[in-house]
Amino acid sequence: MGHPTMRNLTECISTRLLPRVRRPGQYVGLEINARCADVEAAEVTVALAFPDTYAIGISHLGSLVLYGMLNDVPGVACDRTYCPPPDGEAVMRSEGIPLFGWESRRAVADFDVIGFSLSYELCVTNVLTMLDLAGVSLHAADRGPDEPIVIAGDALADSPEPMADFIDVFLVGDGEVPLRAFVDLVRRMQRAGAAREEIILEAARTIDGAYAPRYYASACEPGASLAVVRPQRADVPETIRRACLEDFADSPVVTSPLVPLSEGIHERVVIEIMRGCPNACRFCQAGATRLPVRFRSVESIVAAAGKALDATGYREISLLSLSTSDYPDLDALISRLTSEFSGRRVSVSLPSLRVGSQLRHLPRLTSTVRKGGLTIAAEAGSARLRKALRKRISEEDMLVGVRSAYEAGWRRVKVYFMAGLPGEDQADIDAIHDLCRRLSETRKTVDGHPGAITASVSWFVPKPHTPMQWCPMRDAEYFFAVRRRLRELSRRSPVRFTFHRIERSGLEGLIARGDRRLGAVIEAAWNAGARMDSWDDHFNHDAWLAAFEAAGLNPAEITQRSLDTDRSLPWSHIRCRLSDDRLLAEYRKMQRDCRF
Repeated sequence: MGHPTMRNLTECISTRLLPRVRRPGQYVGLEINARCADVEAAEVTVALAFPDTYAIGISHLGSLVLYGMLNDVPGVACDRTYCPPPDGEAVMRSEGIPLFGWESRRAVADFDVIGFSLSYELCVTNVLTMLDLAGVSLHAADRGPDEPIVIAGDALADSPEPMADFIDVFLVGDGEVPLRAFVDLVRRMQRAGAAREEIILEAARTIDGAYAPRYYASACEPGASLAVVRPQRADVPETIRRACLEDFADSPVVTSPLVPLSEGIHERVVIEIMRGCPNACRFCQAGATRLPVRFRSVESIVAAAGKALDATGYREISLLSLSTSDYPDLDALISRLTSEFSGRRVSVSLPSLRVGSQLRHLPRLTSTVRKGGLTIAAEAGSARLRKALRKRISEEDMLVGVRSAYEAGWRRVKVYFMAGLPGEDQADIDAIHDLCRRLSETRKTVDGHPGAITASVSWFVPKPHTPMQWCPMRDAEYFFAVRRRLRELSRRSPVRFTFHRIERSGLEGLIARGDRRLGAVIEAAWNAGARMDSWDDHFNHDAWLAAFEAAGLNPAEITQRSLDTDRSLPWSHIRCRLSDDRLLAEYRKMQRDCRF
């Protein structure tokens, strides 16, 4: 395709890129445990593309799992690439350096497959940056027979339409299942001399969880505000069922994680101990889509932790899941980790720790459990709204749990809330501060000092495939008023509030809820300079406003209205474990609980 040879590209990166960028170490690609197979000898080459900075992508566990899995497949070479920050993008454009594989130094456009991990809504413009830097056609419909097949998975594949113009195949669900099947298909069909389009069609026809948007049409039904999707061929499925890894033991444990050369956001051993969540909170997309709940055994976790510590030199183990407290053998697991690794001065961190009876673990584990701060996802200040959300946590649970944490050595508490929930009123907002104040005063019973409470307030975004998918978002003025009220209440208080940026949450809602028309908006915003939208110093709200205006779409019509429960939605063709009837029943219960 006319791209530089690996030798020439390596020289260009070393002499023209590295001397001219901040943090050049992020482009070097010589990390400990790097293991891309030989791209020149491989039958199938895959570039796993993380559409955000190196610091985030190098720490993304899902990418590490797939990277290791594919490089274990004979005949497959899997490299990785990340989205250069604006300074790196500018140098690469001015010097004509294409996006490259971090280890192979091969141009990404020369791989057979480019695989994006779409973990969150605000990464979408970064996908376009990476495709354009690679020299790959932005639109799937424009790609020629020699261009890579562009695939995507992770959270946004559950509501894929906003990115449908740019992706050849979405792999929906647990990535281990459809990605391995897709790579096997590519190898088999390339051996037989199949064309690129034949491979895409065969994937759509035969692989569970594979969705190729080109074979489906998107159109608005009469009277509807959002477009729905229908197949245009008889040989592709009408609905795409989310792929599921039934036996969690079949998911590779990352025992040799990459150790970043430049700072990563997580520099520790991370082990996913459980997939799925039993709590069924009505707002949570991950909890609704990643069912059923599956666990790793204590023995496999301890063994993996030992290998990963040896392979990295890290001194911290993080136990990852949506709700670590609900791991059924948590007592035994922490005891085993303590006995195995306390002599090596290894600490254990417990994200997603639900307060309540689970905090009985803490007093006896003060030597091994890292006590940087306790995090509580209260979500709402009032018991009424927590009930509506199916957030099974009482104020008494929180007070008792925080007291136990203070007694065990914790000194900081962070509490997460959402504002803008259906049925929310002024009393619910005031209850956020009241709860935080009581949590702070709990410490006085331990050592006579008020506790430092940081309350993080995000704005409710209705997510697809949840019982709250039909709910509207409040407008920006409502959120501004909430922010003013909480700041007023917290003056001269040990409670400190932080707030998500309102404009960014609104954009998150638009992309989460949007249909295929959002593709033109994303492209227009990107052309106007939108980059790294999840970063405060790069977010360009004006570019997005202009893009919606140019597309003739009213953001309020997408996010600030209730959706009809008797109509199909832009993501209805993606089927998860919870049926539409189950989601609707939960929505009706929530309406009664919220009284709206």
